[in-house]
Amino acid sequence: MTGIGGIPPLDDVDEAADADGGQDAGGNQALRGGMVKALLAVLVNVGVLTALLVYFGWVRSDRMATLLGIDEAILGMTVDDYVRRSVQSVFILPVLAAAAGLVWVGFDQWFQRRRARLGDDERIVQLIARWLWVVAVGLFLVGIVMVFIGYAATYVLWPLVCAAGLLLLLYSFGLRAHLTDSVGFAPLTEGVLRGSIAVLVAVGLFWSATNFATVQGTELAREFPQHVASLPSVEVDSVEPLDIVAPGVETSCLGEGRDIRYHYRGLRLLESTGGNYFLISDGWTPQYGVVVVLPIGAEGLRYSFVRDVSGDSRDADYPPCEEATS
Repeated sequence: MTGIGGIPPLDDVDEAADADGGQDAGGNQALRGGMVKALLAVLVNVGVLTALLVYFGWVRSDRMATLLGIDEAILGMTVDDYVRRSVQSVFILPVLAAAAGLVWVGFDQWFQRRRARLGDDERIVQLIARWLWVVAVGLFLVGIVMVFIGYAATYVLWPLVCAAGLLLLLYSFGLRAHLTDSVGFAPLTEGVLRGSIAVLVAVGLFWSATNFATVQGTELAREFPQHVASLPSVEVDSVEPLDIVAPGVETSCLGEGRDIRYHYRGLRLLESTGGNYFLISDGWTPQYGVVVVLPIGAEGLRYSFVRDVSGDSRDADYPPCEEATS
């Protein structure tokens, strides 16, 4: 309908404006929806990564504590302690997963370009679409075989390899759907398939983290006797006798009468967590080792942390308690 002088009537202008406004509103809504989905994806990934860090730190600490002859619960570690002790090591697994994802993106781009250029009936496209599932099943079986090889690397990586096989299997189903003689999944079946594989992949990631933490905890405990001398040296002064009995610990007394203080040296700092210092002695061995637990803020206790590379502190002369109290 045309108005005076070719100018459209006001009703038509209002309808066009409403249509444009509706399109803009729809576009903005879609944009906001996409941003919300992206934000939720990031938050979910951060939550999964935090859970992975905590779980990794707990498994590693538990394994090392068990091999050192103590219970991990004694340490009283917090979530922050677990995260700080695992953040550097646990990032290796997401990096490997991300690298595998980039390889998959490169392959998918190459395949889709070839398919768009040569069509679905091209020989290589047909071969990949029909038989990629065999490669996926083979990759999954390789991961199963890696369990029995016995190396630390295969022990850590086999859950990731199995997870990669499952993801590749899901991808191969998507490629087969483009074949002319293929039968696709029902929507409900496809949803169940994707959800099941997502759960199994998450289990594989946590399983691999468990194995990695177990390997690290075992290695730390195995090398621990060689690193005792490199731990920070601690000397403890107390107004009351602490009766620390451990190989390599020397007890002496300073002052006289009511001013007497008990001095202990030959201790090393193992952990500082849960409001306590966990100390071991210079003579700690896997056959006989003592872990001393002292509260950090206890009244009447003073801690001296000594850097003594050359061992000069052994030359210091402290009187025995028998002489100081006589």
